[in-house]
Amino acid sequence: MTLRLLALVVLGSGGAVSGPSAAVPATSGQPAGAGNTALTTAQRAGLDAVLRRASGFRLGLLVADARTGQTLYARQPDDLFTPASNMKLLSLSAALYTLGPGYWFSTSVTRPAGGAQAARADHLTLVGSGDPSLDVVGGEHSLAGLARQVYASGVRTVGSLRLDSRMIGAAAGTGPAGWRVPVVERPVSGLTLNDPSAGDGAELTTTPDARAALKKLGGSFRTELERAGVRVGSGLELVSGAAGEQGSGQPEEGIATTRSAPLASLVQTALKRSDNVWTEQLYARLGVDSSTPVWRPASLAHARAQELALLTRAGASGNGLVLPDGSGLSGRGRLTPRALTLLLRYLYLHPLPKTRFTGSLTPQAAFRQRQNLLIEALPRAGTGTATRSAALLGGTLASRLNGLDVRAKTGTLPGVSALSGYLTTAAGRVLIFSVLMDTYAGPGQDLRRLQDALLRALAADT
Repeated sequence: MTLRLLALVVLGSGGAVSGPSAAVPATSGQPAGAGNTALTTAQRAGLDAVLRRASGFRLGLLVADARTGQTLYARQPDDLFTPASNMKLLSLSAALYTLGPGYWFSTSVTRPAGGAQAARADHLTLVGSGDPSLDVVGGEHSLAGLARQVYASGVRTVGSLRLDSRMIGAAAGTGPAGWRVPVVERPVSGLTLNDPSAGDGAELTTTPDARAALKKLGGSFRTELERAGVRVGSGLELVSGAAGEQGSGQPEEGIATTRSAPLASLVQTALKRSDNVWTEQLYARLGVDSSTPVWRPASLAHARAQELALLTRAGASGNGLVLPDGSGLSGRGRLTPRALTLLLRYLYLHPLPKTRFTGSLTPQAAFRQRQNLLIEALPRAGTGTATRSAALLGGTLASRLNGLDVRAKTGTLPGVSALSGYLTTAAGRVLIFSVLMDTYAGPGQDLRRLQDALLRALAADT
C-alpha cells in the first residue's frame, strides 16, 4: 500500500450524514402558555416558585414541546450564556451528523516500499488520524497490537521511528496551519493515547507541550516493538510538511493498522462522562476538510462551519454565538437556551438509528423505545452507581433526579452550571429544555439543586 492510498485508510470510513435540506421549524412564536399544549397551572406555578428563589446569578431557560416545537415557558431564552460542557451537545452532534455514526479512526504503520530485505526497515512511520481511544497495551487496538502486526509482517530490525500526526495540525500541532485550542487538558493531535498523562510529566496541563507528548508516545511505541521482538534504533522524527504529502519523498507501504470503535460509541463515551480530551479530539476531526484529493489539516474554522450548518438545519441562528472550542472548557463559549433547544429538537425529529432494524421508526417511537442514537448517548438521570454498567449509563446524571426520565447534558465551570436535554413528564409528554446559569459566586451545588427543582416541577403534570 502506498502512502497516498494509506491516506484514504487513515481518514476512516462511514458515510457522512447530510440530514434533510429543510430546516426544522423553529418554535411557534406564541407566548409561553398559549394554545392547547400549554403547561398545567401546577407546572407553571411550580416553575415560578423555584425561579423566585434564583438570585445572585444570570439564568436563561426555555421549555418546548418535543412534538410541536411550541415554546411553553421561557426566561431570557435569547441571551448569551457560558454553556460549559453543554457546548459538547453542539460539537459532538455536528461530528456525528457530519461524519456518520459508523465512521472510524485508523492508526497505521508504514515502511519504505520495495525494500530488498524484508526483515530490515530503514524506518517505520506511525500515522495517526486523531483517535482518542488508542491504548498503549490492552488488546489489539493499541500500540502493542500494532507492534505485534509489525513483527508478523516479517520486520525484525528498524533503523528509526517517524511519527506522522499531521492530520490534526502540522508537526506537533504547532505550525501556522496547526490545530489550536485555547485551553485543553492535553495536546490535540493526530497521534494521541487514551491515557491521562501528557507531555514530559504525569499530570494534565492546560498548556500542553505537543512535541513532548509525541516523543513520549514514540518512546512507548519503541518499547512495544522491542517487546514484540523488533529491534529499533534510537532515532525519532516528527514528520513535517503539508498534510497528505510523503514525509520522506519515497513510496511507503502499510504493514500494520488498527481501527477504533464506531464514532457513535466514541461520542457516547465523551457525552456520558463529559470527557474534554475525547471531545476535543473528535471536534478536531470535524475540522478536517477531506473533500479535496489531498486532505488538509484540521482547522477551527472548518469545525465551526460544520456546527453552524447543523444549527441552520435546526432552524437556529448562529448570529452572536461564540464557538471557540468543542468541549466548553475554555469558558469563552457563548450559546443561548433557544439555540440549544432547537438543536435538541432537530436531534429528536431526525434520529440516527441505533441499528439498521430501527431506521424506520418515527421520532416519537425512536425516543420511546430508546432507539435514538444521540439521545441515548446522553447521561441518564437516577441510574445510581451500584454497578459499573449503571454508572456508565447514567454518566454525570447517575446520582441526580432519581425517579425522573431525564436524558440531558450537564455542564460545570466555576460560577457556571448548565443542563439541557429531554424530560418525560408524569403524563408521558416529552419536553425539551435548556437551562443555563452563569456569574455565580457561590458553590455549584446551589445551581444544580435549583435545576433539579425546576425539572421536578416541570415533570408534575398530573
